[in-house]
Amino acid sequence: MKKVYLFIICMLISCDNENYNFPQVDVNLFLYTNNPEFFDVEIPGGWMYLNGGVGGILLYRKNLDEFIAYDRASTFNPISKCQVNVDEPDNIIINDPCSESQFLITDGSVIQGPANQPLKRYNTIYDGNNLSIFN
Repeated sequence: MKKVYLFIICMLISCDNENYNFPQVDVNLFLYTNNPEFFDVEIPGGWMYLNGGVGGILLYRKNLDEFIAYDRASTFNPISKCQVNVDEPDNIIINDPCSESQFLITDGSVIQGPANQPLKRYNTIYDGNNLSIFN
């Protein structure tokens, strides 16, 4: 039994020390998606960058009725000035140029480290014309 406790303690001590607390900022955006400036997110799979959040916001249209908004600050080191970017032309992978971590645009999950947490996601509500992004 002592070996089990020792093993658990060793595992806790050896855990990755990438436990940044993601900075909390107020996000409260209201967008009228029929405006020409939102042409890039008119169809599912479209994305665009917006101002706001810690490092900016990546807005992704998942389907006709759903948008996803991620903070562009990497979860590996959110206080750095580095912003994640969508890898073109595939538009599926999000790259962190500083840590070389990669994330999937459809859910923000990590597909290559050293990041071990998905991208910070903000709440979205879409009524067919208006989109609210908030925390």
